[in-house]
Amino acid sequence: PEAPRPEAPRPTHPSRAGTGTGPGSVLRRGLYRSVLVEAVVAAVVLGVTTVLTATPPGRSAEEAARAAVPAGGVLPASVTTIPFEIGDSGSGTVQITLDPGRTGDNAVQAVVFGPDGSLAAVPELRLSFTLPDQQVGPIEADLRDRGGYWSANTVTLPLPGTWTMKATVRVSEIDQVSETRRIRVER
Repeated sequence: PEAPRPEAPRPTHPSRAGTGTGPGSVLRRGLYRSVLVEAVVAAVVLGVTTVLTATPPGRSAEEAARAAVPAGGVLPASVTTIPFEIGDSGSGTVQITLDPGRTGDNAVQAVVFGPDGSLAAVPELRLSFTLPDQQVGPIEADLRDRGGYWSANTVTLPLPGTWTMKATVRVSEIDQVSETRRIRVER
């Protein structure tokens, strides 16, 4: 028969457990310190990683600054006002909005104002766009009378540059005038 093993002495007070000076206690303190150092290093690495992932690379920041979108997140539209005069038959202005006024698809809205600044109804309004430097166009805007204004859902301007916008306003069965303006279209 085996003799019973003696039990390890128990500390007299539970809060003083492991505070001895034996070899186990020294190992525990060393382990505690190494775990603490590893946790601090991990926290520093995590902090540096967070800062670096939130910072765009230099090239990206430069490109973003060039193609900056305004605070509202909406690109500004290009608005052009073209006065017209047809002698005794009529005069006024056409306000043309090209939205967003950049290369690619654009929506077009046009409003005709009479000589007194009030809305004017005209039987026909045509718009075309030409890029003479690149020999592009004319690109016709398919304007529709929407009752008070004219619009085209899509006009595609494929290249950046200084475009010539031609507005033709017909004020009667036989009287019409064409006026041109140069507009800048960016990428």
